[in-house]
Amino acid sequence: MDVTDQVWDAIVVGSGANGGAATWKLTQGGLRVLVLEASRSSSPKEHRASFLTNAPRALYRHAFSHRQDTQKHHPTYWATNPDFFVDDKDNPYTTPDDSPFRWIRGGRLGGRTLTWDAVTPRLSDYEFKAASVDGFGVDWPISHDDLAPYYSELEGLLRVFGSREDLPQIPDGNFAGQKELTPGEEYFRSKVEAQYDDRRVIVSRGIDGERSPERGIDYSRITSVQTTLKRAVDTGLCTIRPNARAARVLLEPGKERAEAVEFVDTRTGERHIVRGKRIFLCASTIESVRLLLNSRTDEHPNGLGGNSGILGRFVMDHSAGNVYFTLPEVKETGESYEFSGCASIMVPRYQNLGKRDQPYLRGFGIWGGIQRMPVPRLFRRHKSVAFGFLCGRSEVLPHLENRIELSTTVRDRYGIPVPHITCSWKEADLAVAAAARADTEEMVRRAGGIPGMVTDHFYTPFVQNFLKQIQKEWTLSTPGMFVHEVGGARMGLHPDHSVTDSFGAVWGVSNLFVTDGACWVTSGWQNPTLTEMAITLRACDHALREPGRIA
Repeated sequence: MDVTDQVWDAIVVGSGANGGAATWKLTQGGLRVLVLEASRSSSPKEHRASFLTNAPRALYRHAFSHRQDTQKHHPTYWATNPDFFVDDKDNPYTTPDDSPFRWIRGGRLGGRTLTWDAVTPRLSDYEFKAASVDGFGVDWPISHDDLAPYYSELEGLLRVFGSREDLPQIPDGNFAGQKELTPGEEYFRSKVEAQYDDRRVIVSRGIDGERSPERGIDYSRITSVQTTLKRAVDTGLCTIRPNARAARVLLEPGKERAEAVEFVDTRTGERHIVRGKRIFLCASTIESVRLLLNSRTDEHPNGLGGNSGILGRFVMDHSAGNVYFTLPEVKETGESYEFSGCASIMVPRYQNLGKRDQPYLRGFGIWGGIQRMPVPRLFRRHKSVAFGFLCGRSEVLPHLENRIELSTTVRDRYGIPVPHITCSWKEADLAVAAAARADTEEMVRRAGGIPGMVTDHFYTPFVQNFLKQIQKEWTLSTPGMFVHEVGGARMGLHPDHSVTDSFGAVWGVSNLFVTDGACWVTSGWQNPTLTEMAITLRACDHALREPGRIA
């Protein structure tokens, strides 16, 4: 099918969590939608690959080809199919020499939903309105109430599980049920809640599904390919164009409207133009900002939405620190326990809630599991006692100097300028990260746990030295490593201080929407994906209700 010979009702750039959500919502509204995806499609066989077939390819690329030297730093690279990650040599980026950034990216249709943990907590007004409490930065122009119906819609569609806790810092959702704690988690919860008045250990919120497909379906239920995109395709109104690397958004001459997207066919190198009445950038935070910057015109010399000087600024990721431990009081019985976004535990944020009660700003939450790590018994050093890990993930503040620019010297394989990413932890970020790690280790020890490094707990043949290197990064993650990057095209109430309005519509280009993590104002501590999807659905509803601004 030639996708260039018609004007689409909407063009969606990206096929991951947000691209899938946008496509599903717009087709439900009766629109004909074209999805542009930079990567190729994947076969069901690739999703059923095992450790025995994945590991040799990952090891070869680690030791010999070096085509994924950034991607291999993420633990999920070693736990899934390495083909689900991009080729770093074809898709380079640059950073300052003294400020590394790990840009982890999806390499197949469905993006990073093929490899994520599917943890889906909501944000609360402690995040949306944090500036009103502590005076740092600005508030979001929206609140939890604005997103609540879209959160509920998504939780129902995706079958999100979780426990109802009535905690204002992590609003309850439209849960399909809840998972049970393991014996180790029950023990840990009893010890922690008996010793701390301000902390709760709860069942995590997440999609009921694992990375591998269940019997009877082609793809995992946590992927956009099996959920939102499948439903969109089933309407007959969705066309997906894989191998289409979006390069620029083109404006209609003399009007404040986008009319087309230029893309490169990644197989042939040929450039094509597709036209649409509405354009949604859901390519992931850094790619969407890159597109806005590379679409500069005489009227928009700093990129689309860049007249305020804010475009590319205030980039954030969560800082994360993992604590690995054994619980000698909990004996292993050999029973296997599910590990997923909803089959895990969480300690919601308990700091600075509505008032400043800590020396640092904002706060952190903790996520992890005990007796759930799917590591073969052969590789475990301590086979008779429970093993667990907890990850303290901290809010990183929006700093003007943390930014995305376009490189003036480096282009990718397809001739598009690559992003130059400058992002580092500042003193305030390091303070909250240190508190997160200290509190997590203290809770483990008070519960009778013994912390240690990964290599203290597991035999790791062939990659021992590499694991020693990257586990240092997981003591305090390198920016980008947690794959929760947001910001760069923040929303707001006025074009002088933001890139988009409160619906993600780019100021000065009314039919161009940015609804992935790029439009975020602050990072919060929670996993961002469900909130990004809720923002996307709200923007789509807005576009469907106001066709006059598009026509």
